[in-house]
Amino acid sequence: MAKTLIRDARIPGQLVIQDYQINGLISFDLLIEDGLVSSIAQTGEQPNTLGWESEIDCRGGMLFPAWVDSHVHLDKSHTWNRAPNPNHTFQDALETLGADKANWTEEEMYARADFTMRCAWAHGVGAIRTHVDTWGAESEISFATLSRLREAWKGKIELQLVSLCGVDQYSEPNGQEFVDIPLKYGATCLGGMPLINPELDKQLDRLLAMASEAGVGIDLHVDESGDPGAACLKAVAEAVLRNQFEYPVTCGHCCSLAVQPWEEAQRTLELVKQAGIRIITLPLCNLYLQDRRLPAESRHTPHWRGITLVQEMLAMGIPVAAASDNVRDAFYAYGDLNPFEVMVQLIRIGHLDTQYSNAAAMVGLAAADIMGLEKHRRIKTGTQADFVLFQARDWSELLSRPSQKPQIIRGGHISNPELPDYRELDSLFS
Repeated sequence: MAKTLIRDARIPGQLVIQDYQINGLISFDLLIEDGLVSSIAQTGEQPNTLGWESEIDCRGGMLFPAWVDSHVHLDKSHTWNRAPNPNHTFQDALETLGADKANWTEEEMYARADFTMRCAWAHGVGAIRTHVDTWGAESEISFATLSRLREAWKGKIELQLVSLCGVDQYSEPNGQEFVDIPLKYGATCLGGMPLINPELDKQLDRLLAMASEAGVGIDLHVDESGDPGAACLKAVAEAVLRNQFEYPVTCGHCCSLAVQPWEEAQRTLELVKQAGIRIITLPLCNLYLQDRRLPAESRHTPHWRGITLVQEMLAMGIPVAAASDNVRDAFYAYGDLNPFEVMVQLIRIGHLDTQYSNAAAMVGLAAADIMGLEKHRRIKTGTQADFVLFQARDWSELLSRPSQKPQIIRGGHISNPELPDYRELDSLFS
């Protein structure tokens, strides 16, 4: 039985202790046996009688569990070279990618999505939830492709699939197709994008009835705009309570909440907490898209940061995760499926520098809770020894050099996979 000691690793306290409010770092020694954590003790207290064949001396470096990226779009990733968005607006992104779907064959999408997974693997990601466009003839191709990718990465990165369509489409005569196709390919839950309209309550009731019948939760794109009148989050919370929906409910984006009068936003958050809804903020994409104005050459400086009310949600005890969202497509021209970058930028954008442990949880513990992943929740005995190790010894060192390359530990052994070369994608765009 192979044993490795990971010595003197500084770990955010909440990743080992069940307390989200600890901002301090605690120094631990971890004994790894056959790829699993078998013993945890504060540094220097691990008994020598346990014995080990090899050591990884962290020298006080910061250690995190493998990252969890709880909201991405693998089907769209790395299409920017072929389908750029010159105006950088949400509507242009919809139209640009809508036109580009003519190129999305199974092999073409698989090549792009697998490239993205290899980026995630090199950054130390252990679990991903991807939304999959679910309308038109390409739905079957997309789910077939990404379910094949899920099998190919099994045992390395846990991949969950979620559908994405208009919430109104579940109420159409062919609405059952939007349930049957995702579930045929093992979708974790049903997704969609609600829009304010006179029939919204009925549409949400229909979606919740179909999800309940299927025995799955829902994961929605909600209020991704700077329109104060966009109040779909409130409607979703009311629908969950009205229908006594028993399965998990997650809402991503929720941008418009941040530009509403506080009294109105507070009432919505109270309903969200009562309904048990979990929130995912997408700081990179929302910072990029929100408050864009046309024409592009008008040189308008954005007036707000695009993200939802993260601080207020945390203060109310509402679960919040953060995720990458889009990667090098018309919705976000950049990105590399690197949750560490998401965490660093969210700390800066959302002023979470008084809540470092909460920020770490958003791409780890809290994200794993949303995805229902027990093994990614915290470092404890019996869990897989998959970690990301930084030379930085505290938060100031970590955030001051965000470009530092961490060591990736898989099964208790240093792995350090290389990032794939963008040139691999050239043949897709020629």
